[in-house]
Amino acid sequence: MTVNVDVFKVFTSSPDEGNSAGVIAYNGETTEEMLDLAKCSGTSITVFVHISKDQAEAASLRYFSHEKELAFCGHGTLAAGAFLMNKLQKNALQVTYGSASRLEISKSSDGSIYFRTQRGETLELIPDKNEVASMLGVQPDYISMEAPFCVGTIGSPKLMVPFRTPKEVDQIIRDDEKIKKWSEDHKVNGVYAYSFMGGESESSTPVQIYARGFNPLFGIAEDAATGVAAGALGDILARTGSAASFIFHQGKHVNAASEIRIEIKPQYVEIGGQAVFLGPKRC
Repeated sequence: MTVNVDVFKVFTSSPDEGNSAGVIAYNGETTEEMLDLAKCSGTSITVFVHISKDQAEAASLRYFSHEKELAFCGHGTLAAGAFLMNKLQKNALQVTYGSASRLEISKSSDGSIYFRTQRGETLELIPDKNEVASMLGVQPDYISMEAPFCVGTIGSPKLMVPFRTPKEVDQIIRDDEKIKKWSEDHKVNGVYAYSFMGGESESSTPVQIYARGFNPLFGIAEDAATGVAAGALGDILARTGSAASFIFHQGKHVNAASEIRIEIKPQYVEIGGQAVFLGPKRC
């Protein structure tokens, strides 16, 4: 079987930066075939788009890393949105994923793609500071207790780890096996380390946050951009403070600088950024 993979860079306007995603129009592939195609795509995530005949719903989406199927993926959703908008010539549409969960995807006047998802929740899990510091290869006092240190989710639970400064986030020397085991034990999809850019708090809007994401459980040692983590963290911060607008800067350590824009509304979280089409690939 040979199929066409449309390759995108997401959360960037540059083809040399951002997070990569492949989009494939679903054509009856089995789950095993989808995983094989995801390995071939050369992108961090591959999204299979099953275009619907239903006027109310553009398509259903399934997400795959190189190792397994994911419940949800933020940058994969934006790539799929860009693919569908070009194919269907629409600037707004609805898609489903998982067990019929719905998402609204739209294009802004500057060409950025945004999707809306449900407000998040914080799970009842209290992380151990020393254990987490060991996973990340840093001193325990690098982890700030002045910002949310918890597990949050808007569809894919992440451990949010606040650092005192961006410089200390840069000093992480992660232990992938420890992170993977902790994630398996607690049913959490990786770690999101973050710091406010400029100190422990930020009064300007949008709030600027520096972050790194690790998810070795799904074969992603370090992620260039993690939209679902940024969205969940933005939601948590909005509940604990006054800010509702955020820009997350991620990807420095994988040479793929990314900018994730988050807006928290009363009924939903909006996640967005630029998406660049690199071209097709045959698999």
